[in-house]
Amino acid sequence: MSADLAARKQQLRQRSAQLRDQIAVRAQVLRPGLRAIDHVRDGVQSVRRLQRHHTLPLLLGAALLGMTLTRPRATFKLGLRVWSGWQVLRHVQPLIVGLLGRR
Repeated sequence: MSADLAARKQQLRQRSAQLRDQIAVRAQVLRPGLRAIDHVRDGVQSVRRLQRHHTLPLLLGAALLGMTLTRPRATFKLGLRVWSGWQVLRHVQPLIVGLLGRR
């Protein structure tokens, strides 16, 4: 009887090894997506770390200053787009809140 159990145990181990190999092969398809998710998560963590140390506003300010010095016309155009977007958001926000509040 113990020989039967030992043989069964060996069969189960071999089957487990085969299944693990199949999972590893099939998981290769997911690697690029999982890698992208890891990069996004790392980026979010970096931004949170920068916010915690108040570095993000300084970096944004330095980038805006550099852009203003090197490309003033592009900075002005970007500023107009941001301002216009802000105005549209201010006017549309009550409508959106009204629509979402009626559910």
